Amino acid sequence: MRETLLERDDVLAAAADGMASARSGSGRWLLLRGEAGSGRTALLTEITHRAAAAGPLRILRAHAFPEERHFAFSLVRQLFPEAGPFPFDDPSTAEEQRILHRLTNDLAADAAKQPVLLAVEDLRFADEPSRRWLGYLTRRLSGIPALLVLTCRPDDPVRDGPERPDGLEAPGTAPGEEAVLCPATGTESPVRLLGPDSIDRLLAAHGITGETARLCATASAGNPMLLRALVADLPEGPTPRGLADLSGTRYRTAVARWLDAGSGQAPRPLTLATALVLDTSAPPEPELVGAVAGLPAHRPGQELRVAPLVRMLAHPVPRETVLAVADPTELDTLRRRLAHLLYESGTPAPDIADQLLRVRLTDEEWMAHTLEEAAETALRDGSLERATSLLRRAVTAPLPPDRHGALTLRLSALEMLQSAAAGTRRLRDSLRRADCHDVYGTAAALSGALAAQGHVRMAMRVMEEAGSALDDEQLVSAFRIAVAGTATYDGQEWSRAAAEMRALMDTAPVSVEPLACAMVTFHDIGTGRLDVTAATARFAARETARVNHRLRGGWLCARSSLLEWADRLDESRALTERGLPTHPEPPDLTDISQQYLITTRATVDLRAGRFQRLIEENTPLLEAAHGGGSRLPYLHALVALAWHELGYGELAGHHLAALGPEPETSAFGWDEVRCARARIHADEGRWEEALGDYLDCGDRMIARGFVSPVAQAWRPGAALALARLGRHAEAVELAEENLRHARAWGTPRVVGVALRAQAMAAGGRRGREILAEAVEVLRTSPCAIGVIEALIDLGEEQCAAGQPRKGRAALDEAVLRARALAPATAPLVPLALRAPRVLDRATRALRAARPRRDPATGGHHNRLTEAEQRIVELAVQGLTNAQICATLHVARRTVETHLTNAYQKLGVARRTQLAARLADTAGE
Repeated sequence: MRETLLERDDVLAAAADGMASARSGSGRWLLLRGEAGSGRTALLTEITHRAAAAGPLRILRAHAFPEERHFAFSLVRQLFPEAGPFPFDDPSTAEEQRILHRLTNDLAADAAKQPVLLAVEDLRFADEPSRRWLGYLTRRLSGIPALLVLTCRPDDPVRDGPERPDGLEAPGTAPGEEAVLCPATGTESPVRLLGPDSIDRLLAAHGITGETARLCATASAGNPMLLRALVADLPEGPTPRGLADLSGTRYRTAVARWLDAGSGQAPRPLTLATALVLDTSAPPEPELVGAVAGLPAHRPGQELRVAPLVRMLAHPVPRETVLAVADPTELDTLRRRLAHLLYESGTPAPDIADQLLRVRLTDEEWMAHTLEEAAETALRDGSLERATSLLRRAVTAPLPPDRHGALTLRLSALEMLQSAAAGTRRLRDSLRRADCHDVYGTAAALSGALAAQGHVRMAMRVMEEAGSALDDEQLVSAFRIAVAGTATYDGQEWSRAAAEMRALMDTAPVSVEPLACAMVTFHDIGTGRLDVTAATARFAARETARVNHRLRGGWLCARSSLLEWADRLDESRALTERGLPTHPEPPDLTDISQQYLITTRATVDLRAGRFQRLIEENTPLLEAAHGGGSRLPYLHALVALAWHELGYGELAGHHLAALGPEPETSAFGWDEVRCARARIHADEGRWEEALGDYLDCGDRMIARGFVSPVAQAWRPGAALALARLGRHAEAVELAEENLRHARAWGTPRVVGVALRAQAMAAGGRRGREILAEAVEVLRTSPCAIGVIEALIDLGEEQCAAGQPRKGRAALDEAVLRARALAPATAPLVPLALRAPRVLDRATRALRAARPRRDPATGGHHNRLTEAEQRIVELAVQGLTNAQICATLHVARRTVETHLTNAYQKLGVARRTQLAARLADTAGE
């Protein structure tokens, strides 16, 4: 590329005029001012070639280097290697004058024989004695046939007389450093950057147009060196959007050189400051950029320097490159300065935090406050990972113990959803600190974190050890309550904790007693000692109590759980929302009360048939918690059941399988997993597997002394499985036992579910009567699925008993209620909407219950033909289709057709219903 000689005609013309003047005996000097990469060296080379081609000429060249700036006469030695001797130290004034005079006279004598061209590059790095000689020479050039051509940066002060008209000083110039060139014998010639037309022409020659051409023009700012390097690094394909998209490192190297040399008209700190400010939402005002760079306020001409930098660095490619090649220590200083300026100006915390995350140390309190505020904003925006990284940085600041402790608790709560191990370790370390400000809060958070990971015994031990050394009565009581709350996770510890709470009730402080009472109440409910009226009365008596602030979350959790058990679902849901953060902020898994509130809220939604909301609220939490190492088996079970009820059996199985192997524990949460698995097996007709899981749950609950059906419906499920398996006596016994416990509690949901189980175990006319009662009871409950399933069972049994009109009415109501459970949109997954499980079942049952039309008479008939009657009787005796074929000597297809017709006429859906239906019709 010959871009270094484009738009240089005026400079070459000035050099030609100067050379002509020198050949005529009147020497001149020409100073080429240009930024790094503008082509000063190439232009100087071109001037020497043209001058040499014009006639006899002696060329003397020298290049000043920063390493030789303090080496006396280093530049002169390059020009006149044979002219010595020169002193190696700064000479005295008299000695220096003799040397300067001798050098000038020698040059004049040589030039008289043949014109001389002296080419000096990078004048700013010349040593002081050499600079003074150049000044001495320019004041005597008019009588010497020599041309002096020099190069320098735009800001280098190199002339005698007044400062530059814009009032700017060169960065790094020592105060009082004198200029050297006499204006009477020479002139300056700026080496301008390439204009738009030249850039377009050069890029077009390389086939670069459109958006990529605009990038090149912007990212080079017309600097030939930057332009050449960027073109060399352009990848094939789309226009680069950032530094990472370039295919090489030439542009990066060129920017580093350009930045080191002063980046054009701007000093290095100003360029870096501009890039940093453009990385924020703050407007790149010259005052702000200058303040970040550490320059005095209202510096003359600062606007002239900042504006072109803003145009160039507004694009990510040059901006990212400038920041990438900068010295990290230098950037750290500028970032801290920028962050503090933004903080003082009221800039939003997230924009300041972006800078603070990149500084080396967070060593001031205002930094921690800003990072914390930005973390809260990130949480409101749903960015958990960013919030966590911000708080991790904030806790490294020097803070008072109470602030440090509060931030640690907040951070640990967020870390639980990314790395439960990290959150647990942070809490453990905080609890061991000598200046731990909140022992209870920290120990409770550590206990909650351990419980969420399934380490219940360890969680209890943490609280017991932390509270053992305290002498504050209220605090000790709060610790005992917390231990008991954690014990509710563990079936074996549950009864012991309840006994301790029963003893504590008589001596506990007033602010602690309500929660101790709640613990005892739940134990009494589980063991069948309390009905719903007495239990709610206990809570109502303490409704206005002033509960210790440390226990308010637990009290809220207890009240919402009791309301759910009491069938007051809307009230329960409202309380859980009071205790849980607003979406998208996640719940705190270090808080056991929030863990309970999550499952209570999900249980309420499952009972009410709000399956889609249950899934959408809890699936993101489950995914985050599982990825971080926390196991929430109860919540997994509830979400699996919601998917199952919506007809997505494969996703239900996925949620249960995601938990992995069950630990050797007696935790209630894993009983819920087993109970959910049993429910799914039952709905799929796998009665043996369902019975096994239900009875396993029952064994565990009985071992704990938990007999009430408020928490788990294992007895109704097991009774139904036994009935389906033909074990009617066992089914009836279990169903009646369950009904006794259900009536002892007294809510419509548990009573209605128990009646349904008893009806299905009893069968026949008695079963239908009980089913009708179950439907009436469940209609008064908020249990959406329970009433629909009872209606389906009742409708099928009525149709099978020759009461098709009643049966279809029950099934019509079931379909109507089931349709209300259908989601409006596909929940969370890109699958087609499916009918809820109960809607599908109710629809199929209703279709089977429709009477067949007789094509001969146009009327309906349900009477079996003689052939159908024979086949049905053999089927009732237990013969398979193949055995019936062999007995009657008919084809298998004939048997299947007659059975299908018989099912439709009798209004039954399964082979097992045939016997009862035939008995009913015989009696009628």
